[in-house]
Amino acid sequence: MIVRRALTVGGIVAAFAIASVGPALADDLADYLADASDAVYSGRRVVGTTWDGFESVGLVDVQHLGGMATVGSGSSNATVGEGRMRLNGPNEAALSFIGVTKFDLDARYSVSSGAMTEHLGRPAHILEVVEAGFLRMKMIVDNSTSAAVATEVYAGDGTVFRYSSMIEFSVSVDPEMAMTDEHPYEMMLPVDQVGLPIDAAGYQLVDVYAGPQGANQAFYTDGLFSFSVFTMDGRVNWESALDDELPYAADRFSYFRVINPASLWVTWNAPGIAIALVGDLPPDHLEEVLSELPRPGTNGWMTRMWNRLFG
Repeated sequence: MIVRRALTVGGIVAAFAIASVGPALADDLADYLADASDAVYSGRRVVGTTWDGFESVGLVDVQHLGGMATVGSGSSNATVGEGRMRLNGPNEAALSFIGVTKFDLDARYSVSSGAMTEHLGRPAHILEVVEAGFLRMKMIVDNSTSAAVATEVYAGDGTVFRYSSMIEFSVSVDPEMAMTDEHPYEMMLPVDQVGLPIDAAGYQLVDVYAGPQGANQAFYTDGLFSFSVFTMDGRVNWESALDDELPYAADRFSYFRVINPASLWVTWNAPGIAIALVGDLPPDHLEEVLSELPRPGTNGWMTRMWNRLFG
C-alpha cells in the first residue's frame, strides 16, 4: 500500500460534508444534517482515503460554530459552510453561493442509532447510515455536542473507503469564528446549465457557476455526498498539470485521478472540452456518475442522449 501524507487545506475541506451530523434524537438523516449547525467544538482531526491500495492521510486543526467549519491553522485555513467559502492566506478570497436545495435523503439513505460508546473519554453513540440495505457510513457522535467525532465511509465492496477521527477535542472555539458573518463575500451568480445532465446517478445538479478563462463549475449533491464538475473548452495535459496523478479505468474508459485525504479528483479530456470532477463520493457512486458525463474521446453528452432516444 502506498501512503501519501497531505496537510494542505484544499484536500481536507470536503471532509466536513461527511464529518458533521446532528443530535442523537433526530428522526432521520436529514434532521441529523440540518441540526449539525448547532455543534460547537474545536480540536485536531485525522482524515484519510484508501482506494485501490493507495492511501492519502492528513492531519488538520478544525473549528466548528454556527454551521461554519474552519480547517487549517494560523493564516492558512479555509472556512466553509452555509453556502459560503473563505480562504485565508496569500490567496485570500471569500465567496457566497445563492443555491439552496433541500433533498429527500430518505429516498436513498436511512439511519439508525446503535450502541453507546466513548471517544476521547467522552460519552458517545454509534450511528449507521444504510443505502439499499448496504452499510454506507458509520459515525461516532459525541453525546454532549452532537459532533461526529469519528466516521467511516464504505465503498461498494464493503471496505473502508474514507475515515476521519478527532484526536483532540474541545467544546470551545476561537472567538474569531463568531466574526465570520462580518467579512465581505463576493456573490457567485449561477449561469445557464451547460451541456451536463440535471441528474447524474442520483446526484442532482444544484447550480452552475462561471469561473475565470471560460471555465464553469457545476455542483452536484445527493444531500449527503457531493462533487463539482469543472469544465473548460479545449484540452488540458493532465499528466503535466497534476501532481501524484494515477491512471484510472472506468467502464473501459481511461481517466486520471488524484487521491486526497478527504476528496477525489478525476480528470479527462472529452471532445472539445477538458473536465475535472472533484468530490467526496464513494468509488461505486463515482463509476455510476462518470457513466452519465461526457466520456473521454467519445461523443458529447448531448449526442449520446440523442442516440439513446432516437437511435
